[in-house]
Amino acid sequence: MSAPSPRRPASEERRRDPRTRLGVRGGAAAALAVALAATLAPPAAGFAGPDELPKPTPELLAASVIQWDPAGTVIQWDPAGTVRSVEQVETAAGRTTITLATDILFTPDSAELPQTAAARVGELVAQVPQGAAVQVHGHTDSVQGAVDNQELSTARAEAVADVLRAGRPDLQLEVAGFAATRPAVTERADDPATRAANRRVEIVYAG
Repeated sequence: MSAPSPRRPASEERRRDPRTRLGVRGGAAAALAVALAATLAPPAAGFAGPDELPKPTPELLAASVIQWDPAGTVIQWDPAGTVRSVEQVETAAGRTTITLATDILFTPDSAELPQTAAARVGELVAQVPQGAAVQVHGHTDSVQGAVDNQELSTARAEAVADVLRAGRPDLQLEVAGFAATRPAVTERADDPATRAANRRVEIVYAG
C-alpha cells in the first residue's frame, strides 16, 4: 500500500484554484470601477470646478446678509418707581409733614448726618413760614439694633434739628424721639419695606 500524498498548504490550493483567482480579479475590477466613477462624476450643480462658479452679484450679496433688528431684544430700564427719594412731603388739614427716610440719610445705628444730606434738608425747609413752630420727631422700627432705639431716634432728630437751627434760626423747634411707639405702617416680617417706612425723621409745621 502506497503512502498518501502530502497535503498542499491551503494558500497553495487557493492559488491553484481558478475560481479563487477569478474572485480576486473580480473584486479588484469592481473597486477600480467605483474609483473611476467617483473621479469622473461631474460636480454638483453642474460646475466642473470653483473657477466655473458664478461671480456674486449685488443682489446675491444683499440676500446673504442678515440684518439684526434690536427692536424687541433690548430692554430699556425705567428707574421710575425704583429710585427712592430722601423725602416725602404731604400737606393735610393745614399741616405739612416732611418725612425723611433715615435709611438714606444715615448709616445703620448712626446719627451722623452727611454734609450732602444736610444741604438737602436745608433746601426742604426753605419755604417754612418765618418764625413757624416746627416739630422734629425721630422714629425707628421695632427691631433693636446695636444702639437703643429710643436713643437712636432722639439723636437722629437732634441731628436734623441742628441743620434747621443753622439755616433757619428763626424757627421754634420741638425735638423728640419716639423709637417704635408711633409706626407709620404696620410692620410685617415678610415685608422689609414696612420696617423701612417706619425708620424716619418727620418735620412738621403749620402751613
